[in-house]
Amino acid sequence: MHKFLNFILVVTLLVSGFIVYSLEHTTRGLEREIARSQRGIDEETENMRFLNAEWSSLTRPDRLRALAAQHLGLSTLKAWQIVKIGDIVTKVPPEPVIKLEAQGSDPIGSIIGKYQQ
Repeated sequence: MHKFLNFILVVTLLVSGFIVYSLEHTTRGLEREIARSQRGIDEETENMRFLNAEWSSLTRPDRLRALAAQHLGLSTLKAWQIVKIGDIVTKVPPEPVIKLEAQGSDPIGSIIGKYQQ
């Protein structure tokens, strides 16, 4: 009876040792995965900071003003360009710039056709 009880205790000890070892192995694997995820989060946070700084640099008003002047021929608004609502009548022509010569003609289509050639 003693031998059987000792055998059961040894088997129980071995099984519990195996269970503890497998739990430790699983726990360490999860810890490595958490550390890997944390490193990824830190890298992405750093990338976001870098991109925000780059975006701030690219959208500086003086840089955009220079690019608009260089590529688009735009400049800042001048005081003489501001008109009152009552002055619009004198600034806008009373008739359209493009007149239809004949009924059914397409002046915009002819302009587009000139540019396509």
